[in-house]
Amino acid sequence: MKARAVLGGAPHLVAVTPAIVLLATAGARLPDPVATHFGPAGHADQFTDRWTLALITAALGVGMAAIFAVVSHRSGARWTVAASGATAGWLGAVLFACAAANLDLTDASAASLPAWTFPLAVVAAGAASLIGFAVPKAAAVAGPRSVPTMELGATEQVSWSRSVGAWWLVLLGGSLIAAGAALGVLVRPGVGLAVGVAGALAALLATGRVTVDRRGLTVAFGPFGWPRIRVAAAEIAAAEVADVKPTQFGGWGYRIVPGGRGVIFRSGEALVVTRRSGSQLTVTVDDPATAAALLGAISDRRER
Repeated sequence: MKARAVLGGAPHLVAVTPAIVLLATAGARLPDPVATHFGPAGHADQFTDRWTLALITAALGVGMAAIFAVVSHRSGARWTVAASGATAGWLGAVLFACAAANLDLTDASAASLPAWTFPLAVVAAGAASLIGFAVPKAAAVAGPRSVPTMELGATEQVSWSRSVGAWWLVLLGGSLIAAGAALGVLVRPGVGLAVGVAGALAALLATGRVTVDRRGLTVAFGPFGWPRIRVAAAEIAAAEVADVKPTQFGGWGYRIVPGGRGVIFRSGEALVVTRRSGSQLTVTVDDPATAAALLGAISDRRER
């Protein structure tokens, strides 16, 4: 349910980011003060300075995120995440349009909402709602299979390692970085930076290395081994193998879903590690049975 709270609150933090980036980077392209409210006819009727507007927008995003995080955590239902996505999509589109209406004006009283504001809001709300509803009901992997543990001596040192990744995710990240550079030149630096950062994150999380040793399980991403996920040997309640599909986790790559997390690069066999807290980490990796057997042996040896 903790993951459900994150999924319920996160859309609002994402939704307000474009408007805040625009207000923070537009500089001389914005009048002082800026229009903050528009009447029924779409014409500006209230004004303030842009940094106050940026602060109000950020506070609104944080407040809405907190509310939907609590609601989603308490209910545990997919509809709450879908409702959060719909609200965030609509709100983000309208806030961005309000900020964009001030661009390249010397007098904010001349601002009016763009014609695309409400069509964009409807599309954004619908798309975000569908994405939210597509979140799986639970992260627990159906039918994990136990494997026999290895025999380890009291002082025997062992380790196991495999690389994981998806080449197409690397290409996607590179494409977004290139698109961000182009948008930064052709549109505005803030937009380009946001797209470029998204691309860099996609590329960084597109490859990794899975390691099992006396410390437990480590999944290290990217060429520098960071960021990384660790499950200490003392935390492991079970290490098993299961057949999984990316649709169970809402997609490919690093996934946060109710009940745990996943590092999902393909369909097929995966290592499923269950913590003593009950949360699971699922990793699609070659030869997961050996990794599970070794983790079971390491965990058993710590308890002896």
